[in-house]
Amino acid sequence: MSGQTPEAGWYHDPFGTPGLLRYWNGAQWTQATRAAEEAGVAAPAHDGAGPQAPAASSAGASPSGEDSRPPGGKQPNWNLSRPSFEPPAEPSAPQPRQPAKEPAPAPPSGGSGPLWALGGGGALLVVLVVLVAAFATGIAGGREEPEAAPAGPTVSPAAPSADPAARSPVVGTITDSGLSYPRLGGRWRPRPLDPDDNLARAYGFNRVQSAVVQEDYDGTGGRYVASIASGRLPEAIAYDGPEDLEAAITELARAMETEPPPTGSYPAHIREDLQSQPRSIDGHRAHYLKFRLSFPQAAARGWNFRTETVAFVLVDQGPEQRPSVLWVTMPDSHVNGGDLELVVESIKVP
Repeated sequence: MSGQTPEAGWYHDPFGTPGLLRYWNGAQWTQATRAAEEAGVAAPAHDGAGPQAPAASSAGASPSGEDSRPPGGKQPNWNLSRPSFEPPAEPSAPQPRQPAKEPAPAPPSGGSGPLWALGGGGALLVVLVVLVAAFATGIAGGREEPEAAPAGPTVSPAAPSADPAARSPVVGTITDSGLSYPRLGGRWRPRPLDPDDNLARAYGFNRVQSAVVQEDYDGTGGRYVASIASGRLPEAIAYDGPEDLEAAITELARAMETEPPPTGSYPAHIREDLQSQPRSIDGHRAHYLKFRLSFPQAAARGWNFRTETVAFVLVDQGPEQRPSVLWVTMPDSHVNGGDLELVVESIKVP
């Protein structure tokens, strides 16, 4: 979570489109694009100094749009930069060189073919045809540059058979940070968080349960997981009472969504807001926030997920305590897509 927000300007497309520049307005990526050759000067590369696309599902390696935090809220010292998940350059396969066209043989003496009937002008035409063919096949010209073979589609690893309505078995109850909610079985594995873990240190989470959706999704042994975590709202986020519930949970969600790697939770993505509504849980005022992240680069990188649904619930615990937080994040390749609603619907204040 270091680095300053970069200045507005043209930068290489964060989603990996070769030769394309995208405009950064100082706060977010815009829809404005242009070819790199039009820029006049080279755009800054993604080396960490320029703006980067917003940040795999966290708790192991687990999501952009306008800042939805209402004006007037106090800004914590997150000092975040946006993450970059630029795809590695892929080697181009050279095309076999095409042979240059040979000039037509001279007609036998006394012949009167139609081309040679043109005299000297006809001979010049034949020479021009040969030269054009030579340039087109790379034999003539300043340098040889074999054409890149069209990239074939990358085959993603087979995803588990995901069912958006299926739910994992409930094998117990987790009570933590003023909340109780289901402990799930099946692929889910619960664990306490080490105090030095970024989820605990930066965001106040104490307990997490996770389910692996893809092994080695990044080529370096990293696992992409679905996660459920509970804790308390960090002190860095202003909170003076239930009237701050929406602003506080919006700010926490934005910080986690945009934190860059290696500690960030999400690859570069496009965010779609789904719900933001007040709720009441066992007589306690709460706020529910839900959005979906889409990953345009997923197919090219061989990921078995294309989107991820994220939900936050913030529950007021009275004037003497920080509010309780529950975070649920589910890639669309998680086998039991109904787990998100199962957990959110089952939250209680013991």
